[in-house]
Amino acid sequence: MAQSDIALIAAGDPATAISLLTRLPLRSDHGRGAAAAWAWPLAGLAVAVPAVLLAYLATSLGLSGGSAAALVLVVQTVLTGAMHEDGLADSADGLWGGWTRER
Repeated sequence: MAQSDIALIAAGDPATAISLLTRLPLRSDHGRGAAAAWAWPLAGLAVAVPAVLLAYLATSLGLSGGSAAALVLVVQTVLTGAMHEDGLADSADGLWGGWTRER
């Protein structure tokens, strides 16, 4: 990483990424949204780790794979505010939603 790249990294970028991409209430500088993109995988971890722990717990308690997967989807939906589900619905609506311009 070049010295100029390191200067672009701010200490609050992980909190900004998590605040922007999840529903977790963190104080952050939303003006750095795109500049904090390097930390977006950390926001993914903030969503994935609780989901994985719940899946492990659910399967350890004897729940079926389908039930554990449903719980994981619920946790991820709650943590992200259904951001990905909304994007999927918007894509489907844009691709197959109407047959005329007016519709």
